[in-house]
Amino acid sequence: MSVGVRQLTVLGEFKPFGLVAEAVDGKPTENVTDKYDYFLFDPEVARQRDEADECDASSSSDRSDHELFIRGNRIIWTIGSRVYKRFTLPCSVIMACWCRMGDMSEGLLCVLQTDSVTIYNTSGEATEGNSQTYVPFSSSSPLLNARDISRPKREIGHSPQHNFTLMNASDHIIKGDGASISSHLILKDPLEEPQSTYVEERGKLNIMKEFDERTIWTSDRIPLMASYNKGKMQHSLWVAEAINSNLEVAHSKLCDVVPAGVLPKQFSFRRIWQGKGAHTAASKVFLATDDDAAPIICFLLQEQKKLLAVRLQSVEINNEILFDIKPDMSWSIPAIAAAPVIVTRPRVKMGPLPFGDIIVLASENTLLLYSGKQCLCRYMLPSCLGKGQVLDNVKPSEMASLLHDLKIVGLADAVEGRINVIVNNGQIFRCTLRRSPSSSLADDCITAMAEGLSSTFYNHFLALLWGDGDLAYLSAADASVD
Repeated sequence: MSVGVRQLTVLGEFKPFGLVAEAVDGKPTENVTDKYDYFLFDPEVARQRDEADECDASSSSDRSDHELFIRGNRIIWTIGSRVYKRFTLPCSVIMACWCRMGDMSEGLLCVLQTDSVTIYNTSGEATEGNSQTYVPFSSSSPLLNARDISRPKREIGHSPQHNFTLMNASDHIIKGDGASISSHLILKDPLEEPQSTYVEERGKLNIMKEFDERTIWTSDRIPLMASYNKGKMQHSLWVAEAINSNLEVAHSKLCDVVPAGVLPKQFSFRRIWQGKGAHTAASKVFLATDDDAAPIICFLLQEQKKLLAVRLQSVEINNEILFDIKPDMSWSIPAIAAAPVIVTRPRVKMGPLPFGDIIVLASENTLLLYSGKQCLCRYMLPSCLGKGQVLDNVKPSEMASLLHDLKIVGLADAVEGRINVIVNNGQIFRCTLRRSPSSSLADDCITAMAEGLSSTFYNHFLALLWGDGDLAYLSAADASVD
């Protein structure tokens, strides 16, 4: 069955709103760099948890994207076309990202500088902590989860009275001989010190010393980390777990001087998957949902022009969720760009995860929507973009030729069902992926069918819903699954 063809709904030509805010503010002339960075994010990231739960019960299609714009030592947080907050720091910002710590309800903005990390809560209050000479945040994703997982980074608490340095209670981890140095540290709670992490080896937990494992992604919802080892040309997936008290922690010195009941909870990393053969790290890693509603972790391997998906399985034992990977259930599809989107089943969650689809640029101008490994439709740019949405100076006689020549060459900044589409002339359009049907009642009916029907019957229904049978020019290779 051929897939259907749908038009992208173009919201307008995109440029970071921080540039507009800077122009209004009057950009300072001293120590200004031409380089800037930004990222768009779902407002749920910064909401109180109870507020986010309330929003899950209503449609999110009309919510504005939030943007963090970074230039030099300044950060501008905007909501749609409105400036929400401005931050000015004493030195240049290397990176900023969102996190949640422990049972705290609100999101925290983590800002990395040369020798310190500053944490802002959503009201703008901040505190600082000293940093070591190396503070490697993951560069692949602006989102991180300090609730259950670490990456090789420093994060600090947001209590105004709580400053710390790694040279406090964790001196035994950082100082001394090389055998005591931990490659990964974790901060579980703002009132605690960063802790070393461990790996299990032959029934013992030893300090983690995986210095060649470069963190490329962590989940903001479940305790997973992805890394890449260049020497081994290997990707790995790790799950962070609280240390089982039955296992012996090797080389632990704190246990000799501090009563066990006073020690903070410690964590270990367990490797649950590894994939070899990639000469470069995945350019993007993200969570999505397979066609049978199982969660999948996707690796965009641009060198190989494919998207690799591995299936995540979980089991609950004694009120704890254990994660693992089914390597024999992995699959791949052609892709030069890809991103997670929420289109077919908005507001639906599978445990802690939203039901996520995948938008894939299989080749130039071949933009496909997948539900897991099932290809649903192809998206095209509209045949009659508004004049103001393309170029103000284009003559009407030139418009048809220009639109015919526009080809999709890249994707960026996906938030829910919205995404930036990059075309071959360098323009970027903010687009929304029209879903079918669009009413909440129909969505509820589809959800009931998804839960009541077998996956085979439901996927057949989904193919009929999205397919129109008249796309002869879509080759089978474009939608093939290995």
